Amino acid sequence: MTDLRVEDIILPGVDFHGVSPLPAISENLRLTFMQDKFELDEEDGLFVNYGMVDYGFPYKAQDNYDRELCERPYPAVILENEHLRAIFMPCFGAKLYSLFDKDECRELLFVNGVVRPCHLGVRNAWMSGGVEWNCGYVGHNPFTCDWMHTARTHLEDGTPVLRFYQFERIRCIVYQMDVFLPEGSKLLYVRTRLVNPNFRVVPMYWWSNIAAPDAPGNRVIIPADSTFTARDSHPVKIRIPEYNGIDVTYPLDNVISIDYFWNIPQAERKFICQVDSNGYGLIQTSTRRLQGRKLFVWGNSEGGNRWKNFLTADDQSGSYNEIQAGIARTQYECLPMPPKTAWEWIEAYGAIHTDPEKTHGSWDAAKAEAAGALDALITEDRLEAMLRETKPMAKSPADTVIFGADGWGALEEERRRLCGEDPMCPHLDFGPLGAEQEPWLRLLTEGTLGTSDPLGEPASYMCQPEWTKLLAGAAAGTDRDNWFTLLSLGLCTFIEKDYERAESLLRRSLEAAASPWTYYALAILRRDSGDRENEVKYMLLAHGMKPGDRSLAKAALRTLYENRRFDEIRTVYESLAPELRSDPRCKAYYGFALADAGDVSGASDILYENGGLLVPDIREGETITLDLWYAVEEARAASQGRKFDRKNAQPPRFADFRMFANLDWLLGGEIIR
Repeated sequence: MTDLRVEDIILPGVDFHGVSPLPAISENLRLTFMQDKFELDEEDGLFVNYGMVDYGFPYKAQDNYDRELCERPYPAVILENEHLRAIFMPCFGAKLYSLFDKDECRELLFVNGVVRPCHLGVRNAWMSGGVEWNCGYVGHNPFTCDWMHTARTHLEDGTPVLRFYQFERIRCIVYQMDVFLPEGSKLLYVRTRLVNPNFRVVPMYWWSNIAAPDAPGNRVIIPADSTFTARDSHPVKIRIPEYNGIDVTYPLDNVISIDYFWNIPQAERKFICQVDSNGYGLIQTSTRRLQGRKLFVWGNSEGGNRWKNFLTADDQSGSYNEIQAGIARTQYECLPMPPKTAWEWIEAYGAIHTDPEKTHGSWDAAKAEAAGALDALITEDRLEAMLRETKPMAKSPADTVIFGADGWGALEEERRRLCGEDPMCPHLDFGPLGAEQEPWLRLLTEGTLGTSDPLGEPASYMCQPEWTKLLAGAAAGTDRDNWFTLLSLGLCTFIEKDYERAESLLRRSLEAAASPWTYYALAILRRDSGDRENEVKYMLLAHGMKPGDRSLAKAALRTLYENRRFDEIRTVYESLAPELRSDPRCKAYYGFALADAGDVSGASDILYENGGLLVPDIREGETITLDLWYAVEEARAASQGRKFDRKNAQPPRFADFRMFANLDWLLGGEIIR
């Protein structure tokens, strides 16, 4: 029998301290490539740069977490049969936290034993481990550390089905996953349904991100002989398995952090697996819609290993790589999804047993052995038939709602009802509206966002063509002097890159009522317009109106640091309340100011406090602690009348997050032209 049950999992985890009150417009998410060096074949047909998103707006950032671990309960839903036990975590984007092979008593995924986020997601917070589901646009999705609607339904034969679904606010689409583990099955099935309910083409993105444990001798096998990767900031194609003297299909042998997007021929079955030296491991396959496969490695470097450890418990290496599956062939692109369209596929996850002499032999032998082992588990034809057979279930209401999530899907359904539009997904229960949706329901029904305190945190933000139109109508009439309506419309206009009109609206908002949130938005707008002087001016005004806000304090100090205003960093930092002065990121910026002033002792104390400064929300690719170490050592050398040799310096491990120290390896190999 298959069992579906709800349990709490007790894990050491950090405090997230809520979400930022700021609109998520400060950090550009866009991944672009140099078009003047495009070196792919004309038949490759990648949609490079199509559908890229600049900002996480209208979501709010999750950036106030710490690193202190405390045991906490986390709700989980478990699917289990005779062969597999799958643990899902609805509060973390429906992550498949664990997939345990009961026959071999072995875990198939990399399971992170702690809840310790870092800045790798669209909304900042992201955690390693398990399988996550990335929908909409390039990046770790907005629900990585947030709730999914969770329900229970069933297959025709009574097999329980675990359903997750959510309304994604940037693309304005719905995604739904129906998960089932039939009695006697050695594979877990995830049936995904993407719905574009709009009368417009939507750039669409999906990648299932699977954390696989690292171990010497592990090999990734896919039915491909070439791969796309990035070199000199543009996509190229290289041959596999060997590139520049290294067999790149062995994750631990890769010397730098790198993505490989395997170029699977159209006629080949779509799968990816990772097997150990004995031929055992995890396999993932899917129906044809999910055409892309990827390997990401952190790289065999000090920085790569530091990142893996930083994302887990202090006493664990956290070593893993990612094998992924997506609707496009690479993550340099989205695909155009037609209006009023649904895209569906089934993924299957399970254990695979292969002959190690073959899977660790020649590349052709490895591919053939993995494909044969997969066919013994399930054929491609059977998986495609399963997709068709389960369609009625996927379009039927659930039996029971287990957990509700936010009310944005409910608000969109209400907007559609009142505007005479078709519903998005009538079979899905998006629950009631909440406090975040209240101002927007008022705008929809009364034509106003209502009154609000300029110093109070905005309940939420909105960015969608239909809502922008409603905001414009309100700003021209009832809400012409409403600071929040003008701010909201100004932010939507900023996202559309109409900077002149956006600035006019933001200034009108300030005339109606000065608020730190409007000053903040104006500072970012001036920064993106190249006006760094006024960026600093408006950011300090924002911070000055609400000096106790952690997000504004960090933003102000970051702005001063990026503009090398070290004297002002000292002034701002020293005026902060004690709890903000203890924030590691704030302390780091203060350390730079002390080093610039020649206070080597003070800067060094910050850098080495408690064994080394750790910035919880350090961003992937950011080197703030390493740069502070350089600043301290250069100031120390200057005070001693000597030169500091950056090139040959050996930074302490706690500070070094660089993943590209051996980049020459990638630049030296042959590409396919």
